[in-house]
Amino acid sequence: KFVVNPVILLSLVAFLIFVSSCEKAGEIYESDLIGTWEIGQASVDIKVGPISLIQFLKTTLQIGDQEAEEFVDQLISEYDEISGGTITFNADYSYQMLNGDLEEIGTWELEGDKLYLTISGDIPDDEPLNVESLDSSSAFMTWEEDQEVDMNEDGSNDFTATLIIELNLAKQ
Repeated sequence: KFVVNPVILLSLVAFLIFVSSCEKAGEIYESDLIGTWEIGQASVDIKVGPISLIQFLKTTLQIGDQEAEEFVDQLISEYDEISGGTITFNADYSYQMLNGDLEEIGTWELEGDKLYLTISGDIPDDEPLNVESLDSSSAFMTWEEDQEVDMNEDGSNDFTATLIIELNLAKQ
């Protein structure tokens, strides 16, 4: 008959839990970022507090369905150029983004899961990309920024909205 000492069993379980908790799931390595990436379709969402911009416009500002949808579509269309093209991250911490006639060059810095991009000749941006996942062939990143939205020329109905962009990248 085989009997396991409960103290040894508990010690073994505690050790396994400790070892598994030391491993960070989905660690992000700079070496995985280096290379040329295709920028997939960007997803854009705009929220005011916990609700979508369209809900805010309809319920809080009492704007009609069609006018609210047109306003949101107009804001989102300003970010259409983000999709498509490529971005290359070089080992010397420079990057180049190409999308049709648009070319952007600058430097990059990865701090934990935050990716800071600084366009050449610009001041560093305080709003980094959040690297949600990154491996040697794919990446998923999000970017959030608060924006002041002016609805009327007289300043009435102005509010702050949070722009949320999700990017899927695939290494070439």
